[in-house]
Amino acid sequence: MAYVTIKCGRAFIATKADSPSMYTLGHCLTDDIRSGSKRIAWILDDRYDITSSNRTFMEKFDGMVGVGDLFTEDPKEAALIVPIPAMIDLLEQWDEICKTNPEEVTIYYENEKFRIETKERDHGICNNKI
Repeated sequence: MAYVTIKCGRAFIATKADSPSMYTLGHCLTDDIRSGSKRIAWILDDRYDITSSNRTFMEKFDGMVGVGDLFTEDPKEAALIVPIPAMIDLLEQWDEICKTNPEEVTIYYENEKFRIETKERDHGICNNKI
């Protein structure tokens, strides 16, 4: 199962992933996306096919969203391509998670779906599944 782990402190940092493509997703969420709802609006707007920010870019095609790294040596290896509904679901969850200020977030991707687990600050050993 693909995953990326993000540490949450003064800044969110992608610290561990099983593949370059999941690191790309982590960097997109931590470095470039300030608001999942704004990125969802972009996804749903048919006027635009591509957007980029400091480190990553997103491109829409054939009902999919590709997330790529602007600074990688191997763009194909670092790209993650997911169905639009899965990306929208992830971005909605990301907005909610950012409000809770967890210690750590792990995002899993399998069978075209994302699942998120958080490690809360208060108890250190408590994992909540979202």
